[in-house]
Amino acid sequence: MTDTRYHLPNEVIVQLEISPSILRRWSNEFADFLSDSVDQSQGDGTGNRTQRRYSEQDLETLITIKRLLAEGLSYVQVGKHLEAQHKRPTPGEPLIEDEQSQVTALTPSLRESPYGSAMTVLADTLHTVADGQQLLLGSQQANRELLTVMLQDNFSLKEENVKLRDRMLEVERDVVEMRRVESMRREGLEARLRRLEDLIRPQKPKTKQKERSGCLGQLFGL
Repeated sequence: MTDTRYHLPNEVIVQLEISPSILRRWSNEFADFLSDSVDQSQGDGTGNRTQRRYSEQDLETLITIKRLLAEGLSYVQVGKHLEAQHKRPTPGEPLIEDEQSQVTALTPSLRESPYGSAMTVLADTLHTVADGQQLLLGSQQANRELLTVMLQDNFSLKEENVKLRDRMLEVERDVVEMRRVESMRREGLEARLRRLEDLIRPQKPKTKQKERSGCLGQLFGL
């Protein structure tokens, strides 16, 4: 019994000449037609995801998918085509091909036409653009959520600014009142100091004046 040879994603990308995003999309869209080793959601039993591995049969299926998409089929039509290929007819049942398979059989493969490579590049480009649009939508959603958070923070800051302004006005009123009380106290102290100076200042003697006024009074009969 020979071991099955598996290909890593980078090998498949090089061989099919597609981008990593296209390989991931095909692996997810057509997981029912690929082996279990491609299903990354199964994990390794420990809760961790394992790296995708593609068997030779998976590689042939991916080549068929690329060819059908290059011929203009949609993902749904490619899925129906693969389902018809994987369905085994019962004994005695005639092999019935769907309408799209008959059209594909009658239509020459664009892969072999001169425009095959251009159609392949165009299909890969369209898939890459679609993936880019999904990333852009996700980025826009993240930006909207960030904008919502910023608006909420802005409202909170406005409320805090109003509270801070009211507090500053209250502090200013307290400072003005303290200055007024301090001015009144200073004026009261100055008045008390003036009264003390008046009490402490020595007064001039008036004895000689009284004597002189007495002598003059005697002379002039005052």
